[in-house]
Amino acid sequence: MISGKAANRWLVLTLVVFLAVAVSSAALSAELAGEEVYTVSQGEVVDDDLYVGANEIYINGIVKGDLIAGAQYIEIGPTGVIEGDLWAGGSSIVVAGVVLDDLRVAAGGVEISGLVGDDAIVAGGGGPFDFSFDAEFPSIEQGLRISGEVGGDLFAFAGGADISGSIGGDFFGGMGALDFAGVIAGDANIQAGEFDIDDAARIGGELKYTAAEPLELPSGIARDISFEAQEPDEDVGGSIVGAFIRWVLRTAAIVIGVVILGWLLLRFRPNTLLRPAAAIRANPLQTGVYGLIAAALLIFIPIASVILVLFTAALWGVLPAVAMFVFLVSASALVWFFSPLLTGYWLGEAIGRRMGGDRAPFYLLLLGTLLIVILGRIPVLGWIVYLLSFVLALGGLLRSSVSTADTRPAATVAG
Repeated sequence: MISGKAANRWLVLTLVVFLAVAVSSAALSAELAGEEVYTVSQGEVVDDDLYVGANEIYINGIVKGDLIAGAQYIEIGPTGVIEGDLWAGGSSIVVAGVVLDDLRVAAGGVEISGLVGDDAIVAGGGGPFDFSFDAEFPSIEQGLRISGEVGGDLFAFAGGADISGSIGGDFFGGMGALDFAGVIAGDANIQAGEFDIDDAARIGGELKYTAAEPLELPSGIARDISFEAQEPDEDVGGSIVGAFIRWVLRTAAIVIGVVILGWLLLRFRPNTLLRPAAAIRANPLQTGVYGLIAAALLIFIPIASVILVLFTAALWGVLPAVAMFVFLVSASALVWFFSPLLTGYWLGEAIGRRMGGDRAPFYLLLLGTLLIVILGRIPVLGWIVYLLSFVLALGGLLRSSVSTADTRPAATVAG
């Protein structure tokens, strides 16, 4: 009879083998880097996909494949070229060079003055969601600024945005405040709390916008224009106070549920939280890179999951294939659901160390989880927080399952 530990190792091995078949040979030979400052100098060429976790990342050369990066500060310099996709998350992201394929980035501050060859999905802070980062690292102003060119569609979400560049496809935007002076070849669908359009702006197709009230738009700005008023809040007198009360109550309910679940895990299965948190604590950047790679394989590249299910069907039949599909979907959903607990404990430890003194594990869990849940309930910023939490939790689970050298829990939980 196969033991639980042996079965887990067999399952991990099977997943790795099948996923290796699903990805291209370029991905298999990708370069993995983790340093405090990582640089691809001008004239330097990286022939494969590049996965980087660092404090600062500077790309001034050529990356032949995709770049998946996580850092406090990420800069694609004027001479930098990414021939594949750019996936990046951090505090500040600057794209002054060229990304020939798609761009997917999220940061407090994002500047795009270069060229994106295809579609772009961008999330930034600014506006009411402006917050500062560690002054030890380079940074840019919070919010989203696009003065360059996006060849395909642009999906942008930010607290504050200033867009003066050109968009070759359609534009979908959700912002707290938007200043727009760009050129859009296709349609534009915009939702913004504050909305200002410059006389120089041009939209080749239809402009649909949602705002508090109709705007006085420049003549000839778009082929057609349609306006939809923001729906007033009808509860509790339709006031902002009512919306805030509902937000507080729902946030409190989520916190209570998550904390109860966390207490149960600390009480009966503490290593479920402590080991992944220890893996994150040992090397947050490397753990984040592991999580990004795993998320890219299991979620952002759906064909990998499809091939895995098809292989299972071919080797063992339809029922095991269905079970594999359910496992992949449910496993990803569980990691997403539990991620505030895993990353919350790690974050609570970090805050506890700064505060000084010894504190109970449950106190640390409560502190970190509360912070993540509250940030996760903020519009626009929330999904970025949960995505980063998911990636770190996934990386922590992977590292803690394959190595025990650097993943010993920092505290012992009493029964």
